[in-house]
Amino acid sequence: MQFSLNNIRIQYILKLMLFWFLFFAMFRVLFITYHHAQIPDGKHSDTVLAFIFALRLDLSVITAMVFIPFVLWVCQQFYKNRIIHLINKYFNYSLIVIVSFLSMLNIKLYGEWHTILTKDALFEFFCPKEELTFMSVWSIILIGGGALLVSYLTIRVYYKYITNFSYPIENKNWRLAQIIVGVAILSVFYRGGLQTRIVSQNNVIYSDLEINNQIATNNVWYLVNSWIN
Repeated sequence: MQFSLNNIRIQYILKLMLFWFLFFAMFRVLFITYHHAQIPDGKHSDTVLAFIFALRLDLSVITAMVFIPFVLWVCQQFYKNRIIHLINKYFNYSLIVIVSFLSMLNIKLYGEWHTILTKDALFEFFCPKEELTFMSVWSIILIGGGALLVSYLTIRVYYKYITNFSYPIENKNWRLAQIIVGVAILSVFYRGGLQTRIVSQNNVIYSDLEINNQIATNNVWYLVNSWIN
């Protein structure tokens, strides 16, 4: 029997992870474009390195984001049901909208406070303590409109290229092997590698220019970390 990538049903998870890598890279491009005036001449080549240093932290965040789709994929291996497919699809749609909004807010916030998004800043956005917040009405409209536009375009890309959810694998041994290997790989990915300690912001600090380190830091990770700590 001829072997092809189509026989590897977990390919959906890999495509989904690649989708999120490109998603975060896109927002880094938007961040750099919006704040290009803050990057001194001669430092732009250093800024490009942020995409490389960001990979491990992005990988950890993306692994957490695809955990539920992976669990749904495992469930579908034993209970073939269209409802599982729909739950997975709308979970990812919701995640796209939420992360788009947080990433747009992160870009604007850096211009105002020179820091990326934290729990306190998020609370201040939704529940301002003062009548005048750090953002104007037009800024809020820009963030909301930009997030909706990016969400719409990104969901269309997801629907066209990623949405095909894997059907159950007929071979039980091959099915079990993929589940076990998938769990092992995702565990390593979540840690950002095989090192003793899980990847953290320290792993993306590479430049003497602070904005470059901020660009390399995954804004979703930074927000969740500020919430936990």
